[in-house]
Formats: sequence, C-alpha cells, structure tokens
Amino acid sequence: MGISVYIFFIDTEKYESFSTVIVKDLSKEQATSPLGAILLATGSGTSQDAMLLDVYIKSSDMFKILDKEFKLKEYYISKKIDPYHRLYKDIFVPTRELNSINLLKQYNSDLKLYFDEPSSTLLIKFAHADAKIAQKIVESIIKHATVMLNDIDKKSSKIVLDSLKVLEKEKHKVFLASLKKLLLYQNKHNTINPKIDVETKSGILASLEAELIQKRIVYQSKLQYMNKKSPEMKMLKGDLRHIKNSIANIKKEMTGKGKKKEELNKNLADFKLLEGEVEFNREIYKQTLMKLEEVSVMVGQNTKNLIIVSAPKIADSYSYPNKFKNIMTTIILLSLLYGVFSLVGSIIRDHKD
Repeated sequence: MGISVYIFFIDTEKYESFSTVIVKDLSKEQATSPLGAILLATGSGTSQDAMLLDVYIKSSDMFKILDKEFKLKEYYISKKIDPYHRLYKDIFVPTRELNSINLLKQYNSDLKLYFDEPSSTLLIKFAHADAKIAQKIVESIIKHATVMLNDIDKKSSKIVLDSLKVLEKEKHKVFLASLKKLLLYQNKHNTINPKIDVETKSGILASLEAELIQKRIVYQSKLQYMNKKSPEMKMLKGDLRHIKNSIANIKKEMTGKGKKKEELNKNLADFKLLEGEVEFNREIYKQTLMKLEEVSVMVGQNTKNLIIVSAPKIADSYSYPNKFKNIMTTIILLSLLYGVFSLVGSIIRDHKD
C-alpha cells in the first residue's frame, strides 16, 4: 500500500522532449580532387559523427554546459525530485551522495539517444520535471553538439592542412628536380624536343624534294636551247647537286644507321621518359595545391550542421513514471513474495508437527 502511495503521489513526474536530427557534412561536397578524398577519408562519416555525438552528449563536458544554463545540480538535489531519486549533500549511501559521478549518472538517466542507421538520423530525448526546461535542454544539446562537431572537424582539417603544407613543399621540390633534368637533357643535346626536330626535318625534306623537282624541270627545259657547259647551266647543275646532298644528309639523320640509329631511338625514349616524369610531377603538385587551398578554406568554416528533422516540443503530459505499470509490477512482485513466504512458512510448520 505504501509503495502504491509513493508511486502515485510522490514519485517525480518527468516530461520528455525529443528531437530527430541528421548530420550534414559540407566538406564532402567541397572535396573536388581525388587526392582530397584520400586525405580526408575517415570511414563512414555519418555513423562516426553519430558516435562522436553520443559520447559527447553523455559526457561530463556537456553536463557542465547544461548545468550552467539550467542549474541541473540544484535541480537534482531539490524537492522537485522525489526523496528516493534525489541526491543529498550529507548522506552515507554512495549511490545517493552528491558528487560528480552521481550527477552524471542522474543526467544520463534522464537522457536517451538512439541512432537509426538506415535513415542516418539521431533521436535525442531528455526528461525533466519542467516540460519547458526539457524542451530547452534538447535545443541546447543540439546547439552545443554542432559546435563540438565543427571544433573536431576544424582540428582534423588543421592536421591535414599542416601535412599538406609539408607535402606541397616536397612535391614542389620533386617537380623542380624533374624539370631541371629535362632542361639539362635539352641543353646537352641542343634540342627542345627530338620528336619536334624530326618533324621539322621532315618539313625541310619535303620542301627540298619539291625544290629538286622544280630545278630539274627548269634544267631540262633550258637544256633544249642552251649549252650545258654555259655558266647558267653549270650553276643549275650545282644547285641540283647541292639539293640532292642536303636531302641525302637529312634522310641519313632521320633514319640513321647502326649506332646513330640506336642513339636517335634512345634519345626519343629518354626524352619521353623525362617529359612523362615532368608531367606526372606537375599534375601531383597541381592536385596538392588545389587540396591545400580547399582545406585552408575548410579550416575557417563550419562544415558540419545538425539538420533538425523534427523540432523539440513541450510535452503535454508526463512521460515517466508509468504509474499503472509500476503499480501492477509491484503488486505482482509482492504477491510472488507473499506466496514464497507463505509456502516456506507452511513447510516449516509441517516439519514442526
């Protein structure tokens, strides 16, 4: 009877307010380069953020913030809490003594967090003797949890930024070294690009062959009415010989024979390797610079937000305790105990008889 009276008239009635939120990560949308995706990859983002939120919201850090705003310490030792669940300054019962451990336990007993993986949403619930305060506490939890997420994200981005600055210097040195090797090769072989040299020579060869055909036509036409020993004809003959020699020399340089041909092929292969190395290092350096700029912007921004799916509301009626359920449970337990004691008593009496 006494327990029923306690449950009905003394046990603290608590009003629960709740909100459903989802983490919006803007840093993933800003990641433009493959290098950035590798550098900032940190597993399953939403579930990891939800786990961080779970740890932080249940922590003493969050309790201290809420205690300053809503005086939770005073609340847990006040008469708003029933005598059984209240904390006391001077008491020899360890679980009811006013200390930081028991305060945190009381806070967490009023707090409930549920993460739904399929929808990636986090449900935040808090129960308080005052329905309005319960709502405000949930709102405050969301606000401070957002700040915490961004602080962690900024610290993480700062670490990545410092690493990128070192990486940028390294890649710049590598790029300059490969460029220097290419310049040394060009100076050594007196060429900008062996392939371009071959193409240039092909153009000159075509021009000389066309000129040779034209000179031959002129020579043959003049030979019909002029003496081939005349100065003009001798000059034309010399021009033809000079053009033929030039064509032969260019063809020899382009095709080559023996060691010269091997040297030409080696030069082309070496140049392609050096050119490919420069292009590869240039692209890596470019990607590093892009990511450096991207992360520099992210360090100064709040890239994570808790989007409220359902806002916390003021409860119309108390959520805890479930008085009917508690009384029925108590009656059942007392009935079982009474039955056990009655059975034990009858067994003892039978043995005495």
